[in-house]
Amino acid sequence: MKIYPLFRVCGALTILLFSLFSFASAVEAKAPAATVGTTLTIEPPIPVSVGNPAFIVLKLVSSKGEPVADQPVELWVDGVRERRARTDASGTATVRVTRDEAGTYALSATFKGSRAPSLGSSKAAADLVVSPAMVEILVTPPLPDIRFSLDGKIFASDDYGVARIQVRKSGKYQLDILPLQVKDENIQMHFGRWGDDEFATSRKIEIPLQKPLEVGFEVSYKVSQTFVDLDYQPVDSSRITSITYKGSNGATFTFEDTGPHWLPAGRIIRLNNGLQETKILYSVMSVVIDGANVVSQAQQRFYVHENDLWTLQVLLYAVRFTANDALFGFPIGNGILMEYPDGEVQAYTFDPEHGYEISGLARGIYRVTVTGAQGYAPPTPIALSRNQDVGLMVFSYLDMGFLASIGLLLSVGLLAYGRPYIFKQIWDFGKRLIPKGRGLQPAGQTNLFQKISAVGARFRFRKRITPSEEGGHEMEVPVSEAESEMADLAVDLPAEKAEKNKIESLV
Repeated sequence: MKIYPLFRVCGALTILLFSLFSFASAVEAKAPAATVGTTLTIEPPIPVSVGNPAFIVLKLVSSKGEPVADQPVELWVDGVRERRARTDASGTATVRVTRDEAGTYALSATFKGSRAPSLGSSKAAADLVVSPAMVEILVTPPLPDIRFSLDGKIFASDDYGVARIQVRKSGKYQLDILPLQVKDENIQMHFGRWGDDEFATSRKIEIPLQKPLEVGFEVSYKVSQTFVDLDYQPVDSSRITSITYKGSNGATFTFEDTGPHWLPAGRIIRLNNGLQETKILYSVMSVVIDGANVVSQAQQRFYVHENDLWTLQVLLYAVRFTANDALFGFPIGNGILMEYPDGEVQAYTFDPEHGYEISGLARGIYRVTVTGAQGYAPPTPIALSRNQDVGLMVFSYLDMGFLASIGLLLSVGLLAYGRPYIFKQIWDFGKRLIPKGRGLQPAGQTNLFQKISAVGARFRFRKRITPSEEGGHEMEVPVSEAESEMADLAVDLPAEKAEKNKIESLV
């Protein structure tokens, strides 16, 4: 029973020895494979700027010129292993290298070889140039001498409106627009906006930039004005009270003097292709003279240019005034009072035969009154919109009397035509008001009138005594009762007359 395990161990050892001898004979029977040499190359790297990737191309070929595929190669930068990559079917491997600081970097690539297939090792070397990053700022419109500061380093735009500065390291930087210093006194500039969503003069940027920065400025120029009338004759600018312009951007500018004024020439907008300056078109909305607007709104338009001079045409007219009687047409008056649209009143004198002419009057509403006329001269409103002759009417006292007479005659005529019986009634009423005989006499005068009536009746019964022609002696002629009554009446008349006056005063 103890011999059996020993037998089993001996058998296993015997089998192991036979296996070793058979493997050794097989190795000795196969001839050793030859090692193939390889060549590793680095294509000349394209220089890049700070922060931008460089793609290093490695190529592995055999000594026979055939590409070696699926073999590992390693890339070293300044002695530091950067990355390991495998060759493709064309024996090419590409490694991406990025550096944050400018300089020249030493590249080395290695291939350690391979047993199956049997490939020899190889190496390659090259230099990678990393240039400083370029910060480029495009100014819209292209203005020179716009100064910027990048982490304290100052640079400015050239004559084409491009500002550039080199940066040796990538990262975040502080970018500021320095206060504008314009050498030309006829130009003013104001910061508008950046090309992205930034609207402040100070901002942070990250280098490397994906594309150049854009910044826009609003430029203003001095604009002067001159004024001419409809005949293109100069107009005194001191008459101008105010001027109002409205830009195509919606902004309105009102100036109360006629000197040069600053006006923005354009505005900055962002389009798909970047910032762009759009010119502002200005319309003349009003020019006020004597309280009236003497231009038609938005009919005169201008763009702003450097050292610009705008000629504005204003609506001024001439008027000739004459004053005549309203009915008979003869000249009347010796002057006028004119109320201007601003409420100011001016007095003018003139010859009634020739009238008075005023030129250079602003378009508007005036009120004119004739002075020095014997009659009624109402204020006459005049809407002045062209050259014209204005005839002013005056209602003289002669016109008033004539019209009153005509009115009275017409009234009487119409009354007589329509109701003639009214005049008969008026006549009868008047007759009743006139006293008849004694009916309206005072009581104290009854005897007086009776005596006077009786005188005539008795006058024929008495005669006066006259001297005789023959004897020369007077004869007594019978005196009528009337004469005696008259004699008595002569005595009583003063007393009765006083009584009559007293009664009339009471009545």
